Formats: sequence, structure tokens, C-alpha cells
Amino acid sequence: MALPTPIYDLWQFPDVYEPSEDSHLFLDALEKDKQEIVSRQPTLALEIGSGSGILITALGAILQDSCVCFSTDINFSACQATKKTSLLNKVPIESLAMNLTDMFKCCFDVVLFNPPYVMTETEEVSGRGLSRAFAGGFKGRLIIDRFLEVLPKVLSDKGVCYLLLLKENDIKEVVGNLWKEGLKGELVIQRKIPGEHLFVYKFCR
Repeated sequence: MALPTPIYDLWQFPDVYEPSEDSHLFLDALEKDKQEIVSRQPTLALEIGSGSGILITALGAILQDSCVCFSTDINFSACQATKKTSLLNKVPIESLAMNLTDMFKCCFDVVLFNPPYVMTETEEVSGRGLSRAFAGGFKGRLIIDRFLEVLPKVLSDKGVCYLLLLKENDIKEVVGNLWKEGLKGELVIQRKIPGEHLFVYKFCR
């Protein structure tokens, strides 16, 4: 049985990204790896850039009360939307407004990130509204590369990170950069949709 999409309601949050093909591919990745995730017995989980909150809510539903789930987003409206999604689905989530993981001093056993991956002009990355949810700058990698710098510091020794990437993001280079930091990459799932070839990779020590 496929992992159900959590109930969400964004009518109050027009500047929050509506779940799309990339979001559903990520849900499929979590479903595919459900047993492995549970077997790691995580106690702390984090989604970066949670948007609507459906991914961290789905993960929280999988792990139930065994794991404390956090989410972050630079967009305060997205934090509010994530909190609403968590309440609609009765899955406790602590949602915090911050850039990536800046305010955390702890390590996480599961990290999820569906980043802004679209190739755009650099100026769009620091824009306002919905563009911040998808604008990735050169090669779609500006935010991804910032994340790659912090991931080894926030991922626990037994942790696993799930990261969505676009073919044009130069996946080989992303995997190679994390390998240099001691993290092994493995493809979980991929899908071609009109105009995009998307991949979800997992990384662990």
C-alpha cells in the first residue's frame, strides 16, 4: 500500500509551495525505504524547507511516537502551514523558522530535504514569495551546496539523509562531494516527468 499523502490546506498560505510531482516522488522514496528507516530506530528527525509539511508529517506517521520530529523553513508562512498539516493529521511536529539548520546544536537520525533545485538567475534565490521554494541559481545548486556543507555536522553516526535532486544539478558531483565528507550515496528512486528528471538519493556514513 502506497504511503498516503497527508491532509493539507494551504488556502491561508499563498506563498507556500503546493505539493507537486517532486513531493510525491519523495513520498514514494519514504514508502520504499520505510522498513529501513524504522529499523534505524531514529529518535530525532528533521525536514529542511518543509513547505506544506507533508513530508515530515508522513515521516512522523511512519515513526509514530518513537521519534521527535522537527522542521525548518526560511519562510515563516511555511512553518505555519507545516504546523497546520501536523495538526490536521494528528502528528506532532516542531516547526521553526530558520535558514537550513542554523539554530540547531544537535544531530539528527533522519534528515529530509526537497531543496530549491531549479536552475535560475542567482538573484531569484534571495527573492520573495514562491520563487524561494524553487529557485536554485547556477546549476540549481546554490542552496543545495550550502546544505552539503552542513549535512555532515548535523547527521548522527547512525543517521540517513534523503535528498531530492534534478538531473541538471550534476548529481555525480553532489555524491562525490559528500563521499569526501565520509557519506555514501545511493539512489532510492527516480522519475521522469514533463521537463524534469528527478532523483531521490540517500546518504549515510
